Amino acid sequence: MILTGCCGWGYLRIPEDLKKDYRSVLSYYSSLFDVVEVNSTFYHIPNISIAEKWRQEVRSDFVFTVKVSRVITHLDRFSTDKSRDLISFYIDFAEKLDATILLFQLPSTFPEKNMNNMSAVLKSFHDTTVRFAVEARNLSLEKRNEFAMETDTIPVIDPFTAIDSSFRPRVIHNTSYFRLHGSPPGKVMYGYDYTDCDLERLLSYIQPVKDSNVYVLFNNTEMYKNALRFKEMVS
Repeated sequence: MILTGCCGWGYLRIPEDLKKDYRSVLSYYSSLFDVVEVNSTFYHIPNISIAEKWRQEVRSDFVFTVKVSRVITHLDRFSTDKSRDLISFYIDFAEKLDATILLFQLPSTFPEKNMNNMSAVLKSFHDTTVRFAVEARNLSLEKRNEFAMETDTIPVIDPFTAIDSSFRPRVIHNTSYFRLHGSPPGKVMYGYDYTDCDLERLLSYIQPVKDSNVYVLFNNTEMYKNALRFKEMVS
């Protein structure tokens, strides 16, 4: 099953003639897409009560994933109990939201020596039903798969970094997770507008894993338009 959505809903606008039909931008967003990755939680630690509010604004089968705080991945870097405590909080938050996945986005500068700390911390939460997905920007694609296998986490990649190769991320917990940041090698990252040809190549790339739960999250300036076009192709 392919779930299509975007990294956040804050830049979406409700058309004037539809404003009376939706209680919030999130409610409107959920009428268009299958899933959203909550990104605001990366920059600010949320109030737990907002999870219940968001859940009430969407349809019952709508899917949330949540990006954990940069305090964990960029500042503390899994080195103290602060990271453990925050992960516990984000698990509680995800459960209130009925979110399926917590996303850990590592910076490209994340020290390799900290990977052992991260591995130990993530493994200590093995009892949770919330799955962990890791976008390890500091590792090669092959090493991302190795880390995922070691930690029982879902490897996250931008598919266009591998689309011309035979590489596929490991399917862990029957889940594949893709984040689209723009077209590599980077001149137009984030500002890129995916063409129909790009989206057709994307659909072809994920075909081998389409029987798993495939999350396709657009994270570029034209994400709403591109995600809607891709969702049409999928259907």
